Amino acid sequence: MMQQLSGGLGMTVLIYSQSRPLQQALQSSLHAMGCKVVVTAGSVEEARSVLSVQHVETALVTDACAVNTLQEISPDLPMVSLADDAPQTGIPTLKKPFRIQDLEESLIQSVSVSAARAPATMAL
Repeated sequence: MMQQLSGGLGMTVLIYSQSRPLQQALQSSLHAMGCKVVVTAGSVEEARSVLSVQHVETALVTDACAVNTLQEISPDLPMVSLADDAPQTGIPTLKKPFRIQDLEESLIQSVSVSAARAPATMAL
């Protein structure tokens, strides 16, 4: 039996990949999951530019080297690594091949873990 996607993620996702076909495939999947905005970057400079003007709730990163660089640019940005040679950085890693439901769960987990780590704020 095929598992249904929630279709209601409603988050903004950055896809960091140097592969245009992979960017496009991931974009289609993320739109099917209900992501409200999906932006892409194929280089660190593009990622830096996107992150300077766009609020991004999580990132999908297909390049292991970029994980550390993106963490330097935006230390609080939740990420999911799709890199086969991903370093042990404490971020969720999806090994290929993966099911689309696994991708959706990993995105939700990345944002949840990040929210749990954020300091509590109190309104006065």
